[in-house]
Amino acid sequence: MTSAFTAFDAPYRPIRAGLFQHDPPALLGSVCPDCSTRVFPARDFCPHCHTHTAPESCVLSNQGAVFAFTIIHQAPAGRATPYVLALVDLEDRVRVMAQVNAAPQSIFIGQPISLMFTQVGTDEGMPIVGYVVVPQDCREGNS
Repeated sequence: MTSAFTAFDAPYRPIRAGLFQHDPPALLGSVCPDCSTRVFPARDFCPHCHTHTAPESCVLSNQGAVFAFTIIHQAPAGRATPYVLALVDLEDRVRVMAQVNAAPQSIFIGQPISLMFTQVGTDEGMPIVGYVVVPQDCREGNS
Protein backbone atom coordinates (compact mmCIF):
# COMPACT_ATOMS: atom_id res chain seq x y z
CA MET A 1 0.00 0.00 0.00
CA THR A 2 1.20 3.50 -0.75
CA SER A 3 0.89 6.49 1.52
CA ALA A 4 -2.11 8.63 0.54
CA PHE A 5 -2.54 12.31 1.30
CA THR A 6 -5.01 15.13 0.67
CA ALA A 7 -2.71 18.17 0.32
CA PHE A 8 0.56 19.05 -1.37
CA ASP A 9 3.38 20.82 0.45
CA ALA A 10 5.78 21.00 -2.49
CA PRO A 11 5.68 21.35 -6.27
CA TYR A 12 4.52 18.21 -8.04
CA ARG A 13 3.66 16.91 -11.48
CA PRO A 14 0.34 15.13 -12.02
CA ILE A 15 0.51 11.68 -13.60
CA ARG A 16 -1.50 13.22 -16.46
CA ALA A 17 -2.41 16.88 -16.84
CA GLY A 18 -6.08 17.72 -16.39
CA LEU A 19 -7.09 14.62 -14.40
CA PHE A 20 -7.51 16.22 -10.98
CA GLN A 21 -7.26 19.29 -8.83
CA HIS A 22 -5.64 19.19 -5.42
CA ASP A 23 -7.50 21.75 -3.31
CA PRO A 24 -9.99 20.35 -2.55
CA PRO A 25 -8.99 16.93 -3.88
CA ALA A 26 -11.25 16.10 -6.81
CA LEU A 27 -11.19 14.53 -10.24
CA LEU A 28 -11.87 16.77 -13.23
CA GLY A 29 -14.39 15.65 -15.80
CA SER A 30 -16.80 17.13 -18.27
CA VAL A 31 -20.56 17.59 -18.34
CA CYS A 32 -22.74 17.67 -21.44
CA PRO A 33 -24.77 20.90 -21.69
CA ASP A 34 -27.55 19.05 -23.56
CA CYS A 35 -28.11 15.84 -21.54
CA SER A 36 -26.13 16.57 -18.31
CA THR A 37 -24.07 13.37 -18.61
CA ARG A 38 -20.83 13.63 -16.62
CA VAL A 39 -17.71 11.72 -17.69
CA PHE A 40 -14.17 11.10 -16.50
CA PRO A 41 -11.71 11.88 -17.82
CA ALA A 42 -12.95 15.04 -19.52
CA ARG A 43 -13.82 14.59 -23.19
CA ASP A 44 -14.53 16.94 -26.05
CA PHE A 45 -17.75 15.09 -26.97
CA CYS A 46 -20.66 13.50 -25.14
CA PRO A 47 -20.53 9.68 -25.27
CA HIS A 48 -24.21 9.50 -24.28
CA CYS A 49 -26.09 11.81 -26.69
CA HIS A 50 -23.32 12.57 -29.23
CA THR A 51 -24.24 16.25 -29.28
CA HIS A 52 -22.23 18.72 -31.33
CA THR A 53 -22.26 21.13 -28.40
CA ALA A 54 -18.91 21.13 -26.58
CA PRO A 55 -19.03 19.67 -23.05
CA GLU A 56 -18.05 21.93 -20.16
CA SER A 57 -15.39 21.19 -17.54
CA CYS A 58 -16.63 20.14 -14.12
CA VAL A 59 -15.28 19.11 -10.74
CA LEU A 60 -16.44 15.62 -9.76
CA SER A 61 -17.33 14.40 -6.30
CA ASN A 62 -14.48 13.07 -4.17
CA GLN A 63 -16.85 10.62 -2.43
CA GLY A 64 -18.42 7.42 -3.71
CA ALA A 65 -18.81 3.68 -3.24
CA VAL A 66 -17.13 0.54 -4.55
CA PHE A 67 -19.17 -0.93 -7.43
CA ALA A 68 -16.85 -3.86 -8.21
CA PHE A 69 -13.26 -4.80 -7.48
CA THR A 70 -10.53 -7.30 -8.20
CA ILE A 71 -7.44 -8.26 -6.26
CA ILE A 72 -4.28 -8.19 -8.38
CA HIS A 73 -1.78 -10.93 -7.50
CA GLN A 74 0.56 -10.66 -10.49
CA ALA A 75 2.04 -7.34 -11.57
CA PRO A 76 5.03 -5.97 -13.45
CA ALA A 77 8.41 -6.20 -11.75
CA GLY A 78 8.78 -3.68 -8.95
CA ARG A 79 5.07 -3.47 -8.20
CA ALA A 80 4.03 -4.84 -4.81
CA THR A 81 1.17 -7.33 -4.73
CA PRO A 82 -1.53 -7.96 -3.82
CA TYR A 83 -3.38 -4.72 -4.48
CA VAL A 84 -6.96 -3.81 -5.32
CA LEU A 85 -8.37 -2.17 -8.44
CA ALA A 86 -11.97 -1.05 -8.18
CA LEU A 87 -14.73 0.47 -10.23
CA VAL A 88 -16.06 3.25 -8.07
CA ASP A 89 -19.39 5.03 -8.46
CA LEU A 90 -18.88 8.64 -7.48
CA GLU A 91 -21.78 10.52 -5.88
CA ASP A 92 -22.41 12.40 -9.14
CA ARG A 93 -23.06 9.19 -11.13
CA VAL A 94 -19.63 8.86 -12.72
CA ARG A 95 -17.91 5.47 -12.61
CA VAL A 96 -14.10 5.53 -12.43
CA MET A 97 -11.39 2.91 -12.04
CA ALA A 98 -8.92 3.47 -9.24
CA GLN A 99 -6.52 1.64 -7.02
CA VAL A 100 -7.88 1.16 -3.51
CA ASN A 101 -5.36 2.10 -0.85
CA ALA A 102 -6.34 -0.51 1.76
CA ALA A 103 -5.78 -4.15 2.62
CA PRO A 104 -7.47 -6.38 -0.01
CA GLN A 105 -9.40 -8.40 2.58
CA SER A 106 -11.03 -5.21 3.91
CA ILE A 107 -12.73 -4.19 0.63
CA PHE A 108 -16.41 -4.91 -0.08
CA ILE A 109 -19.07 -3.95 -2.65
CA GLY A 110 -20.88 -0.77 -1.62
CA GLN A 111 -18.05 0.37 0.65
CA PRO A 112 -17.94 4.17 1.00
CA ILE A 113 -14.69 5.66 -0.31
CA SER A 114 -12.93 9.01 -0.53
CA LEU A 115 -10.51 10.27 -3.15
CA MET A 116 -6.93 10.91 -2.08
CA PHE A 117 -3.56 11.39 -3.74
CA THR A 118 -0.37 9.36 -3.73
CA GLN A 119 3.12 9.78 -5.09
CA VAL A 120 3.58 7.27 -7.90
CA GLY A 121 7.14 8.16 -8.88
CA THR A 122 9.60 10.99 -9.41
CA ASP A 123 10.82 12.91 -12.44
CA GLU A 124 14.14 14.71 -11.95
CA GLY A 125 13.46 14.90 -8.23
CA MET A 126 9.90 16.22 -8.60
CA PRO A 127 7.11 14.00 -7.23
CA ILE A 128 4.70 12.53 -9.76
CA VAL A 129 1.26 12.39 -8.15
CA GLY A 130 -1.73 10.21 -8.98
CA TYR A 131 -5.04 9.46 -7.30
CA VAL A 132 -6.29 6.52 -5.25
CA VAL A 133 -9.45 5.84 -3.31
CA VAL A 134 -9.46 5.03 0.39
CA PRO A 135 -12.26 3.45 2.40
CA GLN A 136 -13.78 6.18 4.55
CA ASP A 137 -13.12 4.18 7.70
CA CYS A 138 -9.39 4.09 6.77
CA ARG A 139 -8.88 7.82 6.13
CA GLU A 140 -7.48 8.44 9.58
CA GLY A 141 -4.99 5.58 9.38
CA ASN A 142 -7.34 2.86 10.59
CA SER A 143 -6.50 0.41 7.77
